[in-house]
Order: sequence, then structure tokens, then C-alpha cells
Amino acid sequence: MSGYKPTRPPGRRSLIPRSMRHLKNEMIMSGLLKEIYNIDYCDVRTMSVTEKVVKPGDITGNLSESGRVVVTLGMNDGHKVVYNWFVKILPKEHKNSELMNQFNIFENEIAFYKDIAPDLINFLNENGVADVEFDIPNLLFADDKEEGAIIILEDVSEQGYCQKRDALGGRYLSVEKAKLAIDAIAKIHAAAKFYNMHKVIQLEEKHVNLKETSMWEDTDFLERLSAMKDSYCQVLRKASQQDSGCLLERFQKTFDSGPRLKSVCAERCAPQHTGAVYLQHGDFHYNNLLFKEEEDGDKMKVMVVDWQLNYTGRSTGDVSYLLLSSIDPDTRHAHEQELKDEYFTAFNNYLKLFEASTINHTSPESDSGDSDESDVEIDVEDLEHDYQDSVPLSLFLSCGNVLSSDLDRKVSAEMSDDDWEQVTVNFAYSLCKDAAEMKII
Repeated sequence: MSGYKPTRPPGRRSLIPRSMRHLKNEMIMSGLLKEIYNIDYCDVRTMSVTEKVVKPGDITGNLSESGRVVVTLGMNDGHKVVYNWFVKILPKEHKNSELMNQFNIFENEIAFYKDIAPDLINFLNENGVADVEFDIPNLLFADDKEEGAIIILEDVSEQGYCQKRDALGGRYLSVEKAKLAIDAIAKIHAAAKFYNMHKVIQLEEKHVNLKETSMWEDTDFLERLSAMKDSYCQVLRKASQQDSGCLLERFQKTFDSGPRLKSVCAERCAPQHTGAVYLQHGDFHYNNLLFKEEEDGDKMKVMVVDWQLNYTGRSTGDVSYLLLSSIDPDTRHAHEQELKDEYFTAFNNYLKLFEASTINHTSPESDSGDSDESDVEIDVEDLEHDYQDSVPLSLFLSCGNVLSSDLDRKVSAEMSDDDWEQVTVNFAYSLCKDAAEMKII
């Protein structure tokens, strides 16, 4: 979390470029160099700003202009300095600017990196939890004004993080990667829950964007979900399995109206009955996970990116979406309970670790082993109930994964169009089959 500098004081020129191309503007770059690294532009002899070509496995932004940028400086003293950035820009006029502004999506991501995550880390540090880190990119700079917005993160792909498709080019995680992602999100979830256990002012009260649920209730957003449902059904109609027609009919009846979709969304962000409510990523699936294999080949690391939809809601929303959207159906059938248990255990273990550290910090002479750390745990039964209640929306959102992008197709260019379509149809069928077996439809 180190490296972020405060945003510019009032009166200074805007550091928000109109586009990725405008980022190369000398005045913009000189201001950013000063803001991020305290480099005076008069000390720079030469500067090169290059946007890297997107390759398979690179992270990309879907709702804004984005890119990997290399900034190379030749200094007056003869030194060469290279910085690697991942940049997101939301111009005032953009195809998604209305959506982004309507639901404060860009503002939400800035708030997470700039305020929420550091608040959690500082709280843990103050209570004796030393050397805790979240598996998220380091924020270098962010600003959000009427003329647009920008987020600059360290380009973690330069550290070896990337997305890797499975053997068939699909967006599926192995069990090992799923467990790694689950542990990373469980740590952040537990930190948010622990914060609220000890703070009078809750995290979502201090950071009010976490309580904002207008997107999930908005008519335009629900219409987008309805359109996604229709597209999914078009794919499912191509399935040749004997029960595919019956499954299609059951799916359509279950999600047959705006009020039904609205109630499913409400159960995620404002549940009436729940075991626990705390910070959620909101879009926790394959596309927003980057993995890095260590040099020895025995270990792997993960980065959780794209925090635009973070909110406070039902405890297991992130995990149920990950398992339904990003695990091969056969793998999920074999390992779903194992992966759920992995989350339940990791979440409660982090809570107990945070509690023990706090006890040792506030009462150094006490033996934390004599305390009942189970008091901070969330009952696994409650988490299991939360998981089941979060599944309907996770299933519905996973239907969007059936609708492949052009980039998805390019990654699997070696597959014929017929084979590619069959893989897509099979995923759509498996998803609906699972929904029937889980009695969602």
C-alpha cells in the first residue's frame, strides 16, 4: 500500500488526461511525475511515454480507457529511470461515462484503493497486526473531477502477474488457483468484519459509498441484466441435450420479471436475513484475478484487481460468484464443498489471528491462548446459509460469462468456430443444469 501521494491541492492544474493519448502531454506528465515521485521536470533531460500492446494474459479495463504504460526518463545527472504503470482514464465524454457516473463506479474504485484498504491496514497495524498486506496492486495516483477521472496503479504484470487460460482457452481456475484467490479475499473480508467488531463508526458509515445500493435497484441496470438473460437464453437454445428445453423454460420462469431480478439483487446487497454482512469485491471472478508463479515453481501468488463494484453486503457473495463463474462445472461438482470450506476456514482463521494480535497488543502480559478467540468467529452454518442465499444472483451474473468477447475468441484462435460455439453452449447448459440441481430454478 505504500507509494501513494496525496492528490493535488486546490488551484493546481488538472492532472487528468482526456485520453490515453493525451496522457503523453508534457504538462500532464510533468505534473504526475511531481505528484507521484516528487520529480521536478527541470531535472529531466528526456522522457518517453509508451503504451504497451495488449497481449493475451494482460489485464484490460472494460468500462474505461486503460493501458499498460512505460515511462522512461533520462535525468540530467545521467541516470535512467523506468516506471511501469497500469492506467485507467474516464474522460468526460466516453461510451460508458453515463454508466460510470450514474453509479459512481470510478469513484468507488478510487475510494477503495485510496481510502478503504489503507483504513483497514492502518486499523490492523494500530491493533498489533504487523506486516499485514492485501493482495491488491499499489495505488500511485488517483483523481476524480468533473472533467474526468484517472487511476494509476503499479503495473503488476511487470512483476510476472498475468491471466492464463486453461488448456481449452477457457476462463477457468484450477483448484489451486481458486484456493489462492479465496484466501486473498477472505483476508480482506475478515479485516472488514474485524474492523466493524471493534469500531463504533462502521466501515460502511465512514466510507458511505459502501452503503450505496442504487445500482442494484436501478431500472436501467435491471434492463441490462434482462438483456443479458435474453442473450444467455439464445445460447442455451442451441443445446442438444434431452432436458435442455425444460431447463430453458425453468430458467425463464424463474427470472421472468424486473421485480424478480430486483429481489434477487436485494438479497445480495441488502439481505433481510443473513449470517454476516461486510465488504465485498462485487465482481470477484476470473477476469479480475492475476497469478504469478514464483521462480522455484512451487509457490504461486495472486492479485485481486478491479474494485469498481465494491460494496457492503451478504458475506459469501464474492465466493459464490467465483465458484459459479470461474470454475469448470466438472471441477466445481467435485470440489465445491472443499472450496467453500476453504473460505469458511480462512475467513475465521484470519478473524482469530487479528483478535489474538489485538489481545497481545493491548495486554502484552496476557496469554492470548487463554482467551476464547472463537468469540470472533462466524458460525459456519450461518456462512453456509449465506452462501445458498447468495447463489441465485451469482448464477445469474455468471450467465454473462457465456457471452464471450472478441478477446476471448482471439485467445482461442486455433479452435474452429463450430468447436468454440460448442464449448460456449456446453457451459451455458452446465450452468443451467447446476441451477436446477441446486433448486434455484
